[in-house]
Amino acid sequence: MQEQEIIALINSRGAFISENAKANAELIAYVDCETNELFETSAKIEWEVSDRLSLNNIKRFKIYHLKVKDLGENTFLLIDILKKDVNNTLLENTLKECEQNASVTVEEPNLGKFVLDKTTKSLHSKLKWLSEKEEIDVYLNIDEDNRINTLKKVGAFFITLEKVFKDKKDWDKKLKTYAAEHLADLATELRKNSKSLFKFLKVWKWYFIGKMKLVSLAVETDGEIVATFDDRKLFLGHKIIVRANVDSNEVSSATVENFNIEDYKKIEVSVSETEIKEDNKEE
Repeated sequence: MQEQEIIALINSRGAFISENAKANAELIAYVDCETNELFETSAKIEWEVSDRLSLNNIKRFKIYHLKVKDLGENTFLLIDILKKDVNNTLLENTLKECEQNASVTVEEPNLGKFVLDKTTKSLHSKLKWLSEKEEIDVYLNIDEDNRINTLKKVGAFFITLEKVFKDKKDWDKKLKTYAAEHLADLATELRKNSKSLFKFLKVWKWYFIGKMKLVSLAVETDGEIVATFDDRKLFLGHKIIVRANVDSNEVSSATVENFNIEDYKKIEVSVSETEIKEDNKEE
């Protein structure tokens, strides 16, 4: 077995002890120092733990200049670490590609797992709301698309979310009540332009609140939250958006998404038979 030198990029696991009691580290890729050829492979290095070569000498996502022996079957015996934190363009580009393609998961003990959506730069999860059957989408809008910056910023978002979930019944009531107080009259005005048998009946706040169903909750910076409710035909399918601040414990606005009452004053809105029956049942 002839000694050779390689530049190695360590994978996300870092160094660990295998079943044969030897230290191991798996590679994302390596460069042969003699030929400068890049090998993107799941090769591994192994070595006997000693004072000179311990587990702490090899870190995940780091690039090392190593002296090794090829043991075959994509395995190298580590002889020596010649240099740490090596600059190598080929491996640095490989690492960037891995970071872009790899999924990022962050787990909070009391809230569960969140997966980073790199397109929207937000962490997403599905959590139980007021009952086991009521599940909502939760988004942490951290505005980051990589693991390192995500981990730096996510703590403050989890603090805000925990405050909401600690008092979720109160927040559910508060958000719905605010929306009803500010939008029930608009729902009444829309009903007047419909063909419903109840077009002349007022949409009462209690009825408005009963119709609203939370479908998603987005956490933003500085304690801000955005709650999105299914209108259940109050506004013909347009979502109800309510904004609040958890730190100040105040609701700031309630709007109907992409809705303009003037668009519905020009023509009579057709209401289905199902909706008429539902109105009759609830009122």
